[in-house]
Amino acid sequence: MKSRNKKRLLALVLCMVVAISNSSFIFASETGQAEYPQEAEVQTQDEAVADDMDVAAYAADEGQAVAEEQTAPVEQVAAEPVAEQEATVAAPAEQPTAETPAAEQPTTEAPAAETPAAQEPAAAPTEETAPAAENVTAETPEEDATQAEAENQQLTWSQDVGDTTVNVTAEAGALPADAQLSVTEITSEDEVKEIEKAVEEKAIEEQFSIKNIFSYDIKFLVNGSEVQPTTPVQVSVDTPEITSSENAAVLHVDDNNVAEDMKGAVDGEGKVVFDAPHFSKYVIVQKGNSKVNVTIEYYDDTQSPKTMIYASKKELSPGESISNYDIADNWNINSAQKSNATGGFDWISTSEEIQVVSDCTIKVYCDPQYERFPGSTIFYDYTVKAGIGGILGNSYYSFNQLINDKSPRVSENKKLIAGTNDPNNGQNYPEYQKYTISLPSSLPDSNVGPTKDANNYTGGDSTIPGLLKKIDDKENVIFNYAEPGFFVDSNYSINYRASWNSRAEERFLRKVYKNYTLVFDRNGDTYTLSGVEDGGKNWVTGAGNNFYPLDKVLPSYEESERGNNHNNYFGMRYDVTFKIGDYVGPLNYKFTGDDDLWVVLDGKKIVIDLGGIHSAATGNVDLWNYIGQAANLTEAQKQQTHTLTILYMERGAGASNCEMKFTLPSAKIQQVDKTKMTNISFYKTDAEGKGLSGAQFSLTNDTTHTTMLAASDSDGLVQFQQLVAGTYTLTETQAPKDYVTPTTSWKVKVTADGSGDLSARIYLADGTELGTLTSGEYQIINSASTPVQPPTPGIVETKKELSHEKYIAKNEDGTYNLTLNVSGAVGSESYANKLNVLFVMDTSNSMKRRMNSSKDLDNYTTNSSSRFYNQQKAVEDAVAKLKSKKNVDAQFAVVAFDTQAGIKTNWTKDSITYPTSVGNYKSNNWEAGGTNYQAGLRKADELLKKGRTDATKIVVFLSDGDPTLYYDTNFFGKEYVNGSGSEYDSNAMAKAQTQLGTMSMNYFYTVGVGPEDSYKHLSSLISSAPSGTVKGSYNGTDSSNLKNAFDSIIRDATELLCTEVTVTDTLTDEVELADQTLQVVVKDEDGKVIKKLKDASGSAVDVSKIITVSTAKDSAGKTQIIMRFKSDYKLESGYTYYVTAKIQPTTKAYLKYQNESYTDTGDENTDEYLGKDKKPGKDTKNEGTSSEENGFYSNVSANVTYKYNNETYTKPYAKPVIQVDASTVSHTVDKKWENDSDKVAVDVELKAYVTKAADSEINDDNPKYLTSEDVKTLPTSMKVNLSGTNQWTHTWDNLPDTYYYETTDGIKQTDIHYTVEEVQTDATKAFYGQVTESSDGMTTTILNKKKDQEDKPFIEVTKTFEGLTKAQIKELADANPPYTITLIQAETNTTKQLVMDVSKLNDILKGSDDKKVWTYTWKLEDCLDGTYKVSESNYGKDGYDVTVTVNGQQVTDSNDFSVSTKQASIKEYKQSRNTTMCSPKTFSINKVNLIVAKLTANEGYFVWTNTPVSISERKAIVKLISDKTNGIRFSPEAELKKCYFYSGNGIKDTLVFRNGEIKYDGQDKLTFDASKQWSMFAAGTYTFTETQNAEIQITNTYLEQTADLDLIKTSVSGTKFDGAEFKLYKKNDKGEYELQKFAYTDESGKDQTRETIQVINTDKSEAELKNLQSGQYYLEEVKAPEACMLLADKIYFKQEKGKITLTDKGGKVLADSPTMWTLSGTDGKYTLTVQNEILYSLPSAGGTGIYLYMIGGILLMFAAVWILYKNKCKEVLEK
Repeated sequence: MKSRNKKRLLALVLCMVVAISNSSFIFASETGQAEYPQEAEVQTQDEAVADDMDVAAYAADEGQAVAEEQTAPVEQVAAEPVAEQEATVAAPAEQPTAETPAAEQPTTEAPAAETPAAQEPAAAPTEETAPAAENVTAETPEEDATQAEAENQQLTWSQDVGDTTVNVTAEAGALPADAQLSVTEITSEDEVKEIEKAVEEKAIEEQFSIKNIFSYDIKFLVNGSEVQPTTPVQVSVDTPEITSSENAAVLHVDDNNVAEDMKGAVDGEGKVVFDAPHFSKYVIVQKGNSKVNVTIEYYDDTQSPKTMIYASKKELSPGESISNYDIADNWNINSAQKSNATGGFDWISTSEEIQVVSDCTIKVYCDPQYERFPGSTIFYDYTVKAGIGGILGNSYYSFNQLINDKSPRVSENKKLIAGTNDPNNGQNYPEYQKYTISLPSSLPDSNVGPTKDANNYTGGDSTIPGLLKKIDDKENVIFNYAEPGFFVDSNYSINYRASWNSRAEERFLRKVYKNYTLVFDRNGDTYTLSGVEDGGKNWVTGAGNNFYPLDKVLPSYEESERGNNHNNYFGMRYDVTFKIGDYVGPLNYKFTGDDDLWVVLDGKKIVIDLGGIHSAATGNVDLWNYIGQAANLTEAQKQQTHTLTILYMERGAGASNCEMKFTLPSAKIQQVDKTKMTNISFYKTDAEGKGLSGAQFSLTNDTTHTTMLAASDSDGLVQFQQLVAGTYTLTETQAPKDYVTPTTSWKVKVTADGSGDLSARIYLADGTELGTLTSGEYQIINSASTPVQPPTPGIVETKKELSHEKYIAKNEDGTYNLTLNVSGAVGSESYANKLNVLFVMDTSNSMKRRMNSSKDLDNYTTNSSSRFYNQQKAVEDAVAKLKSKKNVDAQFAVVAFDTQAGIKTNWTKDSITYPTSVGNYKSNNWEAGGTNYQAGLRKADELLKKGRTDATKIVVFLSDGDPTLYYDTNFFGKEYVNGSGSEYDSNAMAKAQTQLGTMSMNYFYTVGVGPEDSYKHLSSLISSAPSGTVKGSYNGTDSSNLKNAFDSIIRDATELLCTEVTVTDTLTDEVELADQTLQVVVKDEDGKVIKKLKDASGSAVDVSKIITVSTAKDSAGKTQIIMRFKSDYKLESGYTYYVTAKIQPTTKAYLKYQNESYTDTGDENTDEYLGKDKKPGKDTKNEGTSSEENGFYSNVSANVTYKYNNETYTKPYAKPVIQVDASTVSHTVDKKWENDSDKVAVDVELKAYVTKAADSEINDDNPKYLTSEDVKTLPTSMKVNLSGTNQWTHTWDNLPDTYYYETTDGIKQTDIHYTVEEVQTDATKAFYGQVTESSDGMTTTILNKKKDQEDKPFIEVTKTFEGLTKAQIKELADANPPYTITLIQAETNTTKQLVMDVSKLNDILKGSDDKKVWTYTWKLEDCLDGTYKVSESNYGKDGYDVTVTVNGQQVTDSNDFSVSTKQASIKEYKQSRNTTMCSPKTFSINKVNLIVAKLTANEGYFVWTNTPVSISERKAIVKLISDKTNGIRFSPEAELKKCYFYSGNGIKDTLVFRNGEIKYDGQDKLTFDASKQWSMFAAGTYTFTETQNAEIQITNTYLEQTADLDLIKTSVSGTKFDGAEFKLYKKNDKGEYELQKFAYTDESGKDQTRETIQVINTDKSEAELKNLQSGQYYLEEVKAPEACMLLADKIYFKQEKGKITLTDKGGKVLADSPTMWTLSGTDGKYTLTVQNEILYSLPSAGGTGIYLYMIGGILLMFAAVWILYKNKCKEVLEK
């Protein structure tokens, strides 16, 4: 055994040794490959190629130099080693001669041209490449040629393949003499793909990018058989796609598709050359850029065609990998494709890395992810009627009483309210029905509709835009009208008292809920509102119809009369943030519903405006139209965070509908309880205030260093959102095109106020706040903008005019801001001074000299004593100074001249290239370094002609000497340089002056550099400048003089500093100061406000010490505005001084406009750059209320007077105009006919009248009617014809609403009223044209109706369902056949069948599901009271017992039951103490509900009630009229047939009753005229004894059939047990079982619930489960009786119609009873007997029980263990 084990161990060791030995060998073979020799060989080849290329480059340079400089042909050839090398690579060439220069050798391929490709080769002698340059020069051309012929003969083949030419050059003997070249392009798709793969692998290895691939099969054939060269041959490929400036690679692809780099290159002619040792497949790779551009497009794979949703671009290094495509949130990637070289796409793996070497496109196909998406929201609950109370009991408490100070104040009763102002529906107290806002409506087709009231129902789905203004940076919602604070995030409550001695109760007028959640269904990037959950995650409402999320919190004290059991008045807000990023898909928001809905983008742009109380309307917006198309967005714009704010209100208490759907990338709904944040916005403008788009900004938190990006939009608006408290740095990272990026940054400080609300402010570097527009928005101005037009040559004095402007801006309140400014600069805030500055700089050799001597300096470029250095330093300083001026928009150019000239810098605003040395421009006959003025001016003229045409052109000509050279022409007309060359040449000056005289510029200066005697004649050059040019000459003998010279030049072009400045503006009679305060502001070029100015002594003093403003009266009594500067104060450079006055039209202006209309037209450029609520880019100086607009001049005259150079100038300002706030109204007439058959065309006439005028006799009873002669803006004809053609309506628009007239006390004004009268004709005289004026006076309705049309008599039938839900009642109504009531009138035997109208069930059915009591009412017109036979059909309900009562009597026989109609009785009548028996009379119908007017001659009574009354109620009122004790006590006694009933709904406007009129004012007044038909009146309030007075009242009481179930617990033998406990589960509507809970009262008397049923089998004990309702159940035993086994199975049963049956789990009735339980009983009383198995018998009292058995068992166990132990020991001993 031991031996065997040893052998096994030895074998194991040997195996391990063998394994280790083999692994060592494997490791050695893997790592020990001889790679170093291969690397060395490659390196050697690289070096050789590099050496060849260096030699070729050197030779090419040397050859070009020799060709330009030398003329002897023999010397030229001998000096050109490059010619020999070219001959070895290119086709054979003839020997160069004087007639055939070396440069032409490659083109002289005569043999190749004569011999077709692939035929006999051509041989020609060539020169052998010399080993060194000195060897070449030592040999003569003849010796070279002889040696070449003797030693080496080369052969050339050529073949064209399409546009490509392939040349092959080989030494003699390398190929057979009869070999033919064969070149074919490889086009096979499979082969091309294999080659592409090989090339890409090589490109990845060597890290170059691929632009194009050209594949060729190159071979040589002899008699059809392929041959290979014996030595390498030279190949050149000439393809038009590759030029000499590009790089290319040449790859050889073998049969295994492995690519080998052949080390090819592109020569100077754009040919690809390489050495080929053998022939097969060769690939020419046109290399691309250093970076590879990859576009990744993402598509929705579920759409057809597929929609692109994201598109990203990546810039990678060649060979870099792409591995992660998952950038599209909310989408799952399915598959992907990559573009190939042929233009198609190949499928790729989305899980593997892809290395790219060429520009390509990858398409990724995705499926949208679906999930439920919760979003935070705020709900606002508005209590429209919170009760009438207070100390005096007359306070109307309502949400509408509140005021939001963020919105405008109430003016002319214009206030937006919750609930309508219609008195007929009673949604609001009368106190708040006065508020109206009349605006043009918007129809569903987006056309403008008629004017509507925003506080009343629009009558359909037309909406009212223009109510909302914006959301400010503090996230406050701002309206254009007063409003009670619809979206204010705070509760508002009152302490309500019904009377002075009542207990106070807190009632909320506005309650804010922030614990609700909107639930959206998100599908990809599309979000659809599903519904709303409350704070406990309970579902409260779904989207769509019946959108009432706050029903559960409906205040009990809300008294709104709508009565639809909903919490009707509420608002909702949520904010969605998103970034565009790489998203390119749909970007939209859609809403369908009512009432008001606004969607606001970034707080400023209202993109959906569905204001008003309307039925369901739809709004849809494509947000790309506001953000900009994806392809045009900058990176900053893509990364900018946008906020979409959704504001929704249910304001009209009608049906509530809300459907919302939006598609946004990476959308996030902001948390309601988020950290407090704010926003900051500003406008990016030019100096004119025009908005600039495309400016990019970064905002970095100074503490966290996080950075946000944003860009200006088309209006110039820049917004950063969601800023927390802290300090930020704002930087403009990129200016708009053609504008300069500021070098400074700004600070943004976000701080909290006392309430914790945040606000943001922008500060300049010095701590002063950034300037703002007149609208209050911050403004950042770019330095580049449109400047002053350059002066016309010859009219230079235009530049001496002081910059001054006058403009006007209209404010919202009708006033104007009138501003006059003055500036000491040429070019100002409105126009930057656009300059083109050209420096002509001397680079003659003498510029090396010192400034004060003729000594040359070796280090003249850096030596501060040299002329060259000082010239450049002076120019650089001048450029820097001009660039720093914000009112200057300068471009610069530089010309350098010596013997000839050149352009060093073309026009630019950026970096400038200056001369770096002297002597740069030689001619063919003069060395460089001379002085040729003419050459410098000629180049300058070239630049001037290319410069900006609207810029002022300034030329500064610098030189240190007089001209010595000029251009001349020889006999053949060829130009050359002529002159003395060393001293002043008059011809040179004359040529320069002639050249200067032909040029066009505005300023020309000469500046001498160095000693004055070296440029004595320089100043004479300026005499030839064009007429009108500003000229100057300066001597810069040292650096200080040079600086002064340039300072003077800059001042000439940019400044006009003057003194004794006074601005005077004399106002016309049509304007007056609205505010006596005049505002003075001084700003610098950056818009920064200047607080201090320098006085004559140079000290800084307050602005008020320098400038005084005042008002005065001139000799004619006209008001003057005066801004006067201190006389010795000189206007400071770069400052602009403003004075602003607030003016308004006078009443004289209104009177003049009324009588004459406008008489003046405003001058151009008189609108303020940015008026109130204007945006840059849309409003310029010519787009406003003044420029070229009609109006009245604001000033008689306005001038600025100033002194300059001891001369006084007076310059006028432009004249702006103002307009009166000529508010207008429209008036509409609607012609209606009671019966369409009576319609005929009618004429109506608009009447305009006033009740006050200059004539004192004009009053309400005697109005003055107006025509266009009285008011010019009234129509000349106001009569129109109404017919079906114009749909019986007409609107007069733009009607004046105010009339002005003169009295001895001055000019007065009064309102103009409008009405419409019908022109009576024979066709209409049979009808009364009832005229009704709308409450706002803007609509007249004429209704042609027949006279004396009283309310029709009716009886009411009510059906009350007790015990059913609304849904169950709808099932009865919608059944087939439906529930029906049949009435048979006994006296007339007429039959009526009544069914419920399912479509109107929600409106007619009243009640609640909580109490399960609902009532439906029918009104039966022309039915009499009396006896009716009543029967019902189809009223039964399965599972219910029904009891029917009619008028309180139980129906025993539904087929034969008659009842008398119920009669109403009046419980109480209170006579109005304000009513007396007189005529005429006006009654307030809000205080009474009954008015009785007795007709003369005992003809009966006119009876008005606030609501229609049925026949039984009429009888009670008739009885009341005659009641002598508690009634009205009229005589004679009233009869029903002589009482004419009209109700609140029956009188609309005016009713003609008999021969008199009864007028209703639409609100609360009912007026009886003074006709003799009335003898007396009475009014009061009556109360019926019962609230429900229906003549027939049917009540059906539905009792659901239930059953009792008694549980009995027994053993198998039948012994009963107590103590078992069960749980009961019932299946709900979702098919899920829910645990049932049972109520009980504990020992302390408290009501409790428990989850289990305890089985009690005591005699006479009640059933455990009583009144079980219908449904599927199961019982589960959770506690068994003592000593019993717990029942393992569940007991399933169901209750239907009072019957209990056992079922299986699926609800199917069991055929046989189970073993362990049985069911017995009937008629709703059932017993369930459940058996339990016994675990053990309980001991009798005092017995040993089971203890003996337990002890015995333990002893047996010990015995068994002992036996096992002994057996084991015996077994061990035996072994």
